[in-house]
Amino acid sequence: MRNFDTIRAVLFDMDGTLVESDAAVERAWEAWAVEYSVEPSAALAIAHGAPAPDTVAKLRADLDPADVAAAAARQLELQYDDLADVTATPGAHRLIGVLDRLDLPWAVVTSADGRLARARLAAAGITPPLLLTVEDVTRGKPDPEGYLLAADRLGVDPADCLVVEDSEPGLAAGRAAGATTASLRGLDADLILTDLGRLARLLRRHHDPSGWWQDAAGYQVYLPSFADSDGDGWGDLPGVAAHLDHIAALGVDMLWLTPFFASPMRDHGYDVSDYLAVDPSFGGEQALDDLIAAAHRRGLRVIGDLVVNHTSDRHRWFREAAASRESRYRDHYIWRDPAPGGGPPNNWLSHFGGPAWTYSEATGQYHLHLFKAEQPDLNWRNPAVAEAIDAVIEHWLDRGLDGFRIDTAAYLVKHPDLPSNPLLPPGERYLSGTVAADWALQDHRYDIHQPDVHAVHERWRRVADRHGALLVGEIYETDPAALTAYLAADRLHSAFWFGLLTGEFDPAATPAELLAAAQTSPGLSWAQGNHDCRRAATRFGARRSLALHAMTAFLPGLTWIYQGEELGLEDGVVPPERAADPLATAHPESSRDSARTPMPWDAGPGLGFTTGEPWLPLGGRTEADTVASQEEDPNSPLRTMRRLMRVRHAVLDDLPKGLDDWQVDDGVAAFRRGSVQVFANLGATAVDGVAPAGPVVFDSDDHRVTPETASSGPIRLAPGQAVVAFTA
Repeated sequence: MRNFDTIRAVLFDMDGTLVESDAAVERAWEAWAVEYSVEPSAALAIAHGAPAPDTVAKLRADLDPADVAAAAARQLELQYDDLADVTATPGAHRLIGVLDRLDLPWAVVTSADGRLARARLAAAGITPPLLLTVEDVTRGKPDPEGYLLAADRLGVDPADCLVVEDSEPGLAAGRAAGATTASLRGLDADLILTDLGRLARLLRRHHDPSGWWQDAAGYQVYLPSFADSDGDGWGDLPGVAAHLDHIAALGVDMLWLTPFFASPMRDHGYDVSDYLAVDPSFGGEQALDDLIAAAHRRGLRVIGDLVVNHTSDRHRWFREAAASRESRYRDHYIWRDPAPGGGPPNNWLSHFGGPAWTYSEATGQYHLHLFKAEQPDLNWRNPAVAEAIDAVIEHWLDRGLDGFRIDTAAYLVKHPDLPSNPLLPPGERYLSGTVAADWALQDHRYDIHQPDVHAVHERWRRVADRHGALLVGEIYETDPAALTAYLAADRLHSAFWFGLLTGEFDPAATPAELLAAAQTSPGLSWAQGNHDCRRAATRFGARRSLALHAMTAFLPGLTWIYQGEELGLEDGVVPPERAADPLATAHPESSRDSARTPMPWDAGPGLGFTTGEPWLPLGGRTEADTVASQEEDPNSPLRTMRRLMRVRHAVLDDLPKGLDDWQVDDGVAAFRRGSVQVFANLGATAVDGVAPAGPVVFDSDDHRVTPETASSGPIRLAPGQAVVAFTA
């Protein structure tokens, strides 16, 4: 479900949807079952979501109608007498608040009788504007009568209603009424929710005039290593689809898929041979459509990876261009004659080592490639290239993608004269850590970051805005002020800040740089890791990495989780003889393979990633690293990340665009943003006397601290510990 334009009202079931009453219901049915000589498990198996008389009649078919009515009345008496632990479900009050702010009418339609419904709703602190109970209908669910009646009383077409249910009979009633359906408990529906807070966020995001991506959270999927569905050892799109519930449970808003286009895979998809085709190794065309549909049903947006600085040399454009100087595609790429004395036209270098030029005997010229020779750079000064890529973007947005992460977004346009780059002063290095050593010694003044690149981004923005799509750029830049030039109103929506992606952690400088960067723009994307750099838990330490996530989760801008960061994974171990990264061939010390080892799902063969031989080694992971193991531990990195993101969702929509204040003292970074205060000990020693201005609702070291069970008072922050407080 991609938009909410047609939703004019929301209709809720009560028990299990708005109200947590399962324990009370089960106690009542168990007590009733004992009184009426019924196996309790049989009663519990069919009682949820159905009127009491219907359930009694099924359980005691021997009773006549009068006795059924009496037995049902007794069951209800047991429920009336037990409201001890009836509460609102997670996110219910937040969702009701959002509905009221958006002026969306809502109602409760329940199979309970009026007395019980009003008592339970009151116990949960909920007063619906319209309540329909079993007394208002002649037939209970799955008959649609209740939802049709609610829509009529609200003056809304049933087709414009969203029915939110937690039972199969209720969903059947919603579907029969012609409404859009949303489900809890993982049931099949048009929209599958983890909790009602998720729906609140989706509704707010949809109606936000500044765009659904404002303060969004994303999850990066490195396709080859996420999940393999067919046992060939290579991750694929059906594998991602099978684990969407894991991603949704993290509380993110979107997933970024690394390239799925047709490719010879010399750079694992970052060498595209056909922009309009899905590579069969990832599952093919239908697999992508199925994944997008399944993600949208969970309220997750999907963005692709736009790789258009270069293509593969197998791309039809380049094959024709390389065959003849007269080819109509010759000017799609950058060709130059040899230097006057022979050799490459200038001193430009490849990211992967050696000259950025490869000579063609067939045509007597060199082609430019800032990456592998098999990845020729496109000529973005040729209007035909710009028009072709516009069509590619339109194709995938029409297909259902919600935007793009743009690979090497600042590299596209080169200086028109192609002059040689000067060397950097001794002791200085280019910022990226995942390049060949010689590349890092040049001042890349003419091959990247040319001002004309903004015109390309402006073209794309016009296309994206027509689709309500996001553009987030990979721009190798640590100066946040320099990044803002790429985020003008008609350019990219966001760009990754590389201050946490490159190099090691500096406790004296990194936190201050991060918080200063947050002051420059609300459009920056915060990420600690990706498929191109060593894992954050290795560079920073697992506890410090989690503390940084607690900080970036509440900074203005977009926050990102790279697959495995939610598990606290450190670098995987890949023996040199198993290296797969093209950069590792020439520069083993710069290999990116350690960040790309397969995702560990469970303790079985292949750690749940594959039933075959994985394309990269499993990296030395253990059972404790797996999702299945961490699910069982409330203090695991996985469960802690989920708690963090739940707190984030509870307040983020109401926060200002900037920070109110921030400071770094004795290794503790602290900032306030509206009603939220964050403290993170990024140093090496414990700090006493940290005094939040309000109740603490998240503590990275204590799973018992939640918005419902907040703590108060001064705190002793251990190294790597972070807390979040609500101040209003």
